[in-house]
Amino acid sequence: MTKTFVTKKGNIIQIGHELGRGGEGTVYEVPANPNQVAKLYHEIPCSRKQAKLSFMAATADEQLMKYAAWPQQTLHINKHGPAVGFLMPKITEHAPIHMLYSPAHRRQDYPKAAWDFLLFTARNTAAAFAALHGHGHILGDVNQGNVMVGNDSKVILIDCDSFQINAHGEIHLCEVGVSHFTPPELQELPSFTGTKRTFNHNNFGLALLIFHILFGGRHPYSGVPLRRDVGEALEKDIKAFRFAYSRDASLRGIRPPPKSIPLALVPETMETMFELAFTERGNSGRRPSATQWVSALDTLRNHLKKCPITPMHVYPNHCARCPWCTLESKGVSYFLDTGLGLISMPNGFVLTRAWANIDAVPAPTAITLPPIATISVKPTPLPSGVRGYGKIFVRLVVFYGAVALFSAAPTAWFFIAFGAWIAWAVAGTIGESERDAERTKRLGALNEAQSNYEMLESQVRKEAGPEIFFKKKQELISLRDEYQSLAVTEKSQIEKLHITAEARQRQQFLDRCFIDSANISGVGSAKKAALRSFGIETAADINQNKVQSVRGFGEVLTRAMLDWKKSCERNFIFNPRNAVSDVDKKTVRSQIAARKRILEVTISAGASHLQRAQEEAATKANILHPLLSAAAKKLAQARADMTLLL
Repeated sequence: MTKTFVTKKGNIIQIGHELGRGGEGTVYEVPANPNQVAKLYHEIPCSRKQAKLSFMAATADEQLMKYAAWPQQTLHINKHGPAVGFLMPKITEHAPIHMLYSPAHRRQDYPKAAWDFLLFTARNTAAAFAALHGHGHILGDVNQGNVMVGNDSKVILIDCDSFQINAHGEIHLCEVGVSHFTPPELQELPSFTGTKRTFNHNNFGLALLIFHILFGGRHPYSGVPLRRDVGEALEKDIKAFRFAYSRDASLRGIRPPPKSIPLALVPETMETMFELAFTERGNSGRRPSATQWVSALDTLRNHLKKCPITPMHVYPNHCARCPWCTLESKGVSYFLDTGLGLISMPNGFVLTRAWANIDAVPAPTAITLPPIATISVKPTPLPSGVRGYGKIFVRLVVFYGAVALFSAAPTAWFFIAFGAWIAWAVAGTIGESERDAERTKRLGALNEAQSNYEMLESQVRKEAGPEIFFKKKQELISLRDEYQSLAVTEKSQIEKLHITAEARQRQQFLDRCFIDSANISGVGSAKKAALRSFGIETAADINQNKVQSVRGFGEVLTRAMLDWKKSCERNFIFNPRNAVSDVDKKTVRSQIAARKRILEVTISAGASHLQRAQEEAATKANILHPLLSAAAKKLAQARADMTLLL
């Protein structure tokens, strides 16, 4: 093929070795200028593409060149012939951005990158979009492959000749796109042919990239479905605005995947920005712009703090606890800490001294409950209508009336006795309804008093007694015992390395087999994004239960994933000479050192935690005991009142 070309300005350019090949063209080195490369198309571009390239090369400025591999000059076979390619900056020491936001890739390629580095990268990504938008251009085909990030967190946009370009009002379209980066309103399009992208469309892709970067590569629309119509296809969930991390996610029929980073990691203002970007509210042009993201991310960069236990854990200072430590307690590690950055105790740590401080904290006094049975109360008298005086009076009238009648007519004794018996029985019913009503009333008061007392008693036992104190102290005892056995644990784990050598080598090998670069039948980019959202990134992450927990992965696709893992395993070869390396031993020692540091910090703070528990119990006792005493007296009164109706 031709090795010599000419620029529109008439400069002669010779190309060298091939550097990469794509569907549209091939990239070559330029020996005369190591800072440039040449992209040559497989076929001569059409007239519209010719005009697009000419405009881009003619309008390249410092701002665009700062953030994009922008065409600098068009290349021609002869000076007056059509453009067959172009010169652009050579991008070195940069990798596709998913190599950074993917936890599995980052552990291997960016092991020292903490969350603040990711935050800087997100900010620079937004700045690159802002520069593009400022010129009226749109990165139509937003995806994880056309944003490159360097070791300094700076971002470069590539494949610029595919962008949607505004050439003084003439729009050169971008007619390609990736489904899981496509906004909801464009999901129904059969293709992007003839589709004019808007800044709002582009802002969706930018927000998605920022979400990927800050939230461990998870996709905002991939989660645990709560209804049958949710989760089968990522594209359908995007179209239906099923933002899994939304404040009203349950109403959308979805919730975040297990062990994912909560949206509360970022400030509430930024939560709202993601809500605008990924729900119906942003559909009408209200998605946050690139400049708004730059401002918000710059603000957040100034409000970070480091975890006192693991300094590599960097997070926003509005968080009450280290979110990365919380996730690690659940078995999820987003950042690999070798333990080299551990902060030593300022005055040294001596276990016996720390434990003496813990033992010096007195336990809260035992709970003394009010003796209800000994509380002296007088029963509340029954109302006059319930005391039975009317019934007694009527029965006296009946009795003396019967005696008088019997004296006057002794021969009618039978009739007099029968009539008196009926009158006596009728008199006995007088006031019964009032008595029943009073009984119901007093029984209700008794039940209410009993319930209220039991509730307060439970609260007092829980909050004002020594239970919390003793529970915390027992936890500290367990940590003390663990601390004392760390040396034994380290020795045991190093010895165990020999037993687990082959399994560890296999796991390490499989952890380098990335799903995103694999060709697995039926598993396209959207399915891979869904897998990544559930923490399945490499062959090492694959097992049947984990894969089937992702909606959309039925028996066929699960089998395809398992078969691919087996194909990876067949390439594994155990190296007995490297069964236990110095790196393996160092890793164990680093993990033990990190754990030792956590235990030292926790035990050192143990006395203050116990003191706080003791003070809180005393405060609660002062508040609750008077309430409990009043409830006890009320219960004793209710019981006494009930005795008059037994």
